[in-house]
Amino acid sequence: MTRLSPRTVMVVCSSALALLVAGASCSLDLDESLIDRSDGGDTLPDVGPQDGTGDGGGDSGGPVGPEPASCTTDDACKTDHGCLKGKCDLTRKSCVYDVCRPSACNAAACEQNARTCGASAPYKLKASQFNVGAQIAARSAAAVHPWLFVVTATGVVAFNVSNPANQTPPQAPVVGLGFIPNALVQSGSRVWMLGGATGGGPSRIQLAYVDVPADPFATKIAAHTVLASYNRPAEGAWLFPRGGDSALLVSQAAQFPSVELEAPLNEPASLTATALLPPQNFGPSAVSGTRLLLSAVVNQAASFVFIDDAGSANPTTGAAVNIADAGAVSFHRTFAQSPDGAIFWATGVHQGAPVTTTRAARGYFLVPGANGPIEGNAGVDIEVYDADTVGANAAIFGGHQATAAMLDSKTVMIATQAHENDQQTAVQFVRREPLGLVKDGDVPRRQLLPSPIGSFVAATASNGVGYLVANDQGGQTPSATVYVFDPACAP
Repeated sequence: MTRLSPRTVMVVCSSALALLVAGASCSLDLDESLIDRSDGGDTLPDVGPQDGTGDGGGDSGGPVGPEPASCTTDDACKTDHGCLKGKCDLTRKSCVYDVCRPSACNAAACEQNARTCGASAPYKLKASQFNVGAQIAARSAAAVHPWLFVVTATGVVAFNVSNPANQTPPQAPVVGLGFIPNALVQSGSRVWMLGGATGGGPSRIQLAYVDVPADPFATKIAAHTVLASYNRPAEGAWLFPRGGDSALLVSQAAQFPSVELEAPLNEPASLTATALLPPQNFGPSAVSGTRLLLSAVVNQAASFVFIDDAGSANPTTGAAVNIADAGAVSFHRTFAQSPDGAIFWATGVHQGAPVTTTRAARGYFLVPGANGPIEGNAGVDIEVYDADTVGANAAIFGGHQATAAMLDSKTVMIATQAHENDQQTAVQFVRREPLGLVKDGDVPRRQLLPSPIGSFVAATASNGVGYLVANDQGGQTPSATVYVFDPACAP
């Protein structure tokens, strides 16, 4: 049999929908044998049991402490490792470990052999930045403490970001992944990855997931790869994180056929997407629990609707909710969602007639949690622009609209075009209670970055720390920069 090499086929879709969604995929000509091989053609190592519970930790010298399947208190996460302090992440219901962080905004290096911490040093709001070594694909970053995953042209890289101040974080290889993802999302303690598809329907589609190890000293991270049968033809698809460590696959086709992805996902895997009944002009934007949020801008008015049980055999469409407080809004917006189902939305708001301009970037805590309604609460101006300097529908959140990330259900990090200079980016933090910008006294906790907003391609967060990724390094070897922010710290 002649083996075909993967080739990318571009998928052309509506520009309005492309601006709304959380991730996109392209199609590939697939050879199923590639699932068991690396890019170089070598056989990948065994990744452990095929039930999605492979060790994922590699050879770290043994577990760092108890790692129960589900925790409810910090007592379940105690460890005698001198560098580590365990706690229960109640949203993920799993143990996480801070490495040599004796107090807020302080960190130190760990001497792993001695299991002791070095001298601690303070760090600021922008805790650090580091070089990825290559550019990353748009919306292709996902953080699950203590790891940050990014997708480059050669594969997935996992950085150990347990120390926010580390400017050269260690890396761990992701093994068992037989393709280069087009999109990835974090859902609880799992990272889902979407590859290409081939076939006229049913098609075959590449999927993978990682059960992220809590061990910050893991030397490899195992992925579980599946080539699934899909009742749709090969077409573009979006990937959204969903409640319960699952994901939602949404086709870029009329009525957005959708299917939920849950682990374990084993061969032979068969996926059946069910068409939705969206209102006209609405497109997928975010997920809260098992509900897919769709949004639309009609005559500069913002509107939202939930489709309950999206991805199941019986999805139902709710009533549309208009956000009158926003006034005349832009088609340009960005969305972020928290692991417990909160959703944040930011949009450009317009002013003026007959010449319309963008007055401000304005943000809304749109949904409080997985069981909460769409709220029409008042929003907050994040960045206000001088009159007549920024045009209507301007790309103030960057071309990929991937510059917001929820640090928890009540705090969001967001990057916008800076009002002082359109070649700079402003990073700020918005709080739900009381609603407003996070400030030091009367001054917003704001950081200017020297790169234009158009270079930013991804935003993600975990354990209270935010990560912004920009393809902002040129030269013979273009590369991305990861900017690390801890909003608990002063600028």
